[in-house]
Amino acid sequence: MSTSFHIDPSLLPSEDDVRRYEETGYYVTKTVLPHDLLDRCAVAIAEHHQGRRDHKLPKARYTDWKPGDGDGVRNNEFCSLQNDGVKELAMFPVIGAIAARLARSPLIRLFDDQAIYKPTDQGSNSNSTVGWHTDHSYWSTCTSNKMLTAWIPLHDTSVANGTLTVVEGSHLWRESEHVRQFNNVDLESLGRWIGRDIPDSAIKPIVLKKGQFSFHHMRALHASAPNIAPYPRIALAVHLQDEDNHYQPFSSTDGQPIVLAHDQLCRRDENGMPDYSDPCVFPTLWSERAVTA
Repeated sequence: MSTSFHIDPSLLPSEDDVRRYEETGYYVTKTVLPHDLLDRCAVAIAEHHQGRRDHKLPKARYTDWKPGDGDGVRNNEFCSLQNDGVKELAMFPVIGAIAARLARSPLIRLFDDQAIYKPTDQGSNSNSTVGWHTDHSYWSTCTSNKMLTAWIPLHDTSVANGTLTVVEGSHLWRESEHVRQFNNVDLESLGRWIGRDIPDSAIKPIVLKKGQFSFHHMRALHASAPNIAPYPRIALAVHLQDEDNHYQPFSSTDGQPIVLAHDQLCRRDENGMPDYSDPCVFPTLWSERAVTA
């Protein structure tokens, strides 16, 4: 069965917006997501935390927070493949349509997603900081250099509740290619350990109203400060691949082959390699060939 798409063109980035994204490494959307869609996803994530699964995945090495795993940041990967309420948001067509414009790709597929629950740090000894990293550093088996992430908060975000922060232009830096300091809570030390002077003006907290979301390039440095608001911050990060992306073998510095959870979940192609176009694991969010007038 074929799928067709129609999106109001006024919701999409202009050519100037796309060029700006290519220069800065991030893009903030207009208010395009229905509030009731976000509210349903919030309920679905809460139920996921309580143990509900609409679909069971094969065993693979991915993170899927459950009660008893601690009171820090909750990270549930491949959530949309397990939970229909999360899938409804992750597959919302305007997300893929905007991504296609930004990546200049005629087709956008899901790569994976993460439901991220950042608890309040008020009155606790925990630290909900997420350290500086690039998504590319975790995707070494991908051939594309145009992959991107839609970061979708389910409510308003601010500096106080630990919104996403990006380093403008860092996707163009050689030094940022393999940064993976996710668990390093010292956000002030970035310039020191990558050996580059980073002006304060390049650090961009993404402040959003409910219904807005942001995109960042796979090589863009990003992090988030502690949540000092009196309520949790909940977001869905939807990682997206352009049409040209496919699997490539890659080894660690000690010669061990890198195996992503994606590789364990998807089918094999004709050469016996993981197939990053497997529609069961990497469904299509957007295709120009399926656009209706």
